[in-house]
Amino acid sequence: MKLTSLEFDGQTHHYLLFHDQLQLPRWSLDKTQDTAHFEQVGSSLFRRHNASHSLCKLVADKHPRWSLAWLCRDQLGKRLIGHIDALREWRSNRILRNVGLNVVPCQAAGIAINPLNPLASFLAVQYLQDAISGEDYFLGADEAQRLALLRRLAKEIAILASHGYCHRDLHFGNLMIDPMGEIIWIDTHVRRLPFGVKARQQCLAATLKPGKLHGESYRNYLLQQLARLAPLAPVRH
Repeated sequence: MKLTSLEFDGQTHHYLLFHDQLQLPRWSLDKTQDTAHFEQVGSSLFRRHNASHSLCKLVADKHPRWSLAWLCRDQLGKRLIGHIDALREWRSNRILRNVGLNVVPCQAAGIAINPLNPLASFLAVQYLQDAISGEDYFLGADEAQRLALLRRLAKEIAILASHGYCHRDLHFGNLMIDPMGEIIWIDTHVRRLPFGVKARQQCLAATLKPGKLHGESYRNYLLQQLARLAPLAPVRH
């Protein structure tokens, strides 16, 4: 663990980093056109650390300060127990990497020292200069390219499922596409699948929502590809 200062938006905040690949005493974070775009499509605050080529994500508390939900969930459930987004995402990133999927390298993950700092969660990942958002790729692709992306995505979902996991929030904005057309997972919240085959199938299907996949037809196509690829037999660990 390492105590580090983060400077952004004219203020200095102190964070305890549990996973720190860079070992910097201080991070100076900047707004850019890219971070403004990420904030428009996401719910987090994004900043760049140019010296390390990092993209930094700071996730705010979910509930109003001093409310019962804030005390129980944001303070006790996340900060004290360690269930903040950055640490969960770091662990999920490691799981995806260990099963052989491409993930964005994590540079650091930690938690705000001040309990009144609403931006409790800090995660820094390598900035992918040459990759584009999966959402932007999908919207700019023709139908053949979209279906090809869904087939690649189905293979990777099947690999993850074969190791007993599924993604908690599957949509194209959580992916990047590199210049070779390969998928890179950037927002990596995963959870365990249940043990039984039928329960696994239901759980996996529930993660595929039409609204996040640009319609029922694309969701059905993805389900068809998964049915062909993944028997979802229980995996023993």
